[in-house]
Amino acid sequence: MGRSRELVFAGIAAVLVVLYLGIGIRVGPAFFPPSSPTPTPTKPVTLVTLPPGADASVSGTIAFALRGDVYVLSGKGYAPLTSDGRSHEPGITSDGRTVFFARVEEIDGKRMVDGQVVPAHLRFSNVVSASASGGTQTVLIDGLVKADSGFHLVTWFDSPAVSPDGKRIAVVADDGQGYSDLVLYDAQTGKQPLPLSKGSNLADPSWSPDGKTIAVTSYTLGTPRLLLVPVDGRASVPLTTPDGEPYRASYSPDGSWLVYTLRHEGKNDLHAIQMSGIHKDVELTSDGKSWNGVFSPDGKQMAFLREKDGVIDLYSMDLGEALTGGFAKNAVKLTRGEGIDGASRPAWGA
Repeated sequence: MGRSRELVFAGIAAVLVVLYLGIGIRVGPAFFPPSSPTPTPTKPVTLVTLPPGADASVSGTIAFALRGDVYVLSGKGYAPLTSDGRSHEPGITSDGRTVFFARVEEIDGKRMVDGQVVPAHLRFSNVVSASASGGTQTVLIDGLVKADSGFHLVTWFDSPAVSPDGKRIAVVADDGQGYSDLVLYDAQTGKQPLPLSKGSNLADPSWSPDGKTIAVTSYTLGTPRLLLVPVDGRASVPLTTPDGEPYRASYSPDGSWLVYTLRHEGKNDLHAIQMSGIHKDVELTSDGKSWNGVFSPDGKQMAFLREKDGVIDLYSMDLGEALTGGFAKNAVKLTRGEGIDGASRPAWGA
C-alpha cells in the first residue's frame, strides 16, 4: 500500500515538473532575455564626438584608419576623410595640415605571361594626398604604369611617411618581384624616386626629427628586427631589443626615444628605447593587447591601438614619468568601438 502511494505521488510530481518547464519556456524569456554579442557600431559617415573625458587629453590632429577608410581626429571629434573603403596607413605632415595614405585600386588590364600579353585583373595601390580638413584628393604616386608594349606594370606602395620638412615621402614599394624596398619621392610632385634599399623586405618607415634617418621594420632575414636607414645611402644600423619580435618604430619629437611594438608569447606591448647612451628599454604597457604607438607633437603623450573584448579602439596615454623611471597615466579611449584597422599605425600632427 505504501509503495503504491509513493508511485502515485511520483507520477503527480513528474506531471508538475513538465507543466512548470512548459510555462518556464514560454514565460522565462520575458524575465531573462537571451544574451547576444554587442553589435559593432555603424561605420561613421559624419563627425563623431569623442567619448566623455577624451577631448581634454588630445591636442593637434590624429589620422587613423577605420574599416578601410582614413579618419581625422581633432578638436572634440573625428570624421571620415575618405569613403571608398580602400584606404589605409595614413601619414601626416608635422603641422597636421596634409594627410598621405595608400589606396588600393584594381582594373581589368593586361600583363605579360610567358612572353605573351594577356588580359588580367590587376590590383595595386597609389599614394594619395589630401587636406586634413577634407576636399580634393590627389594621386601623388601612381602604382599603375602602362608599358610601350601595351601591358601594365603594377606596384604596391604602402606606409607613406612624410619627412619633417614636408619635402619627401618615404614609402615601401613592392613591384611583384618578391621584395618591399624603401624608396623616397618628392612630396609635391611624386617624382624623382630615390631607392634606399634593393632586394629587401622592409615596412613601417618613420623619419627621425632631423630628417637624416628612417626607422623601418626589416623582414629580410625572416624574423622582424628594427633598422635605422640613413637617407644619405650609408649602411643601415640594427637596433637591439628585448627577446620577441619588434616592429613599427616611431621617433619622439626630439629624437631621443623610439617607441615600438614588441610581440612576445603571442602578445603585443609598447616599448620605448633610448636612442643615446646605454639605449635603455622601457616597457610602456603590459596588458598584451596594445600596439602601433606614436608620440604626440610635444612628446608628452602617445596614441596607440588597443584591443578589448574583441574590438580595437584608438587610445591616448599621458606618458607622465614613464621614460624617467616613473609610470604612465591611465590610457583614455578616443573612439567608440567602431573597429579600428589593426594593421594601420595612426599618425599625429600639430
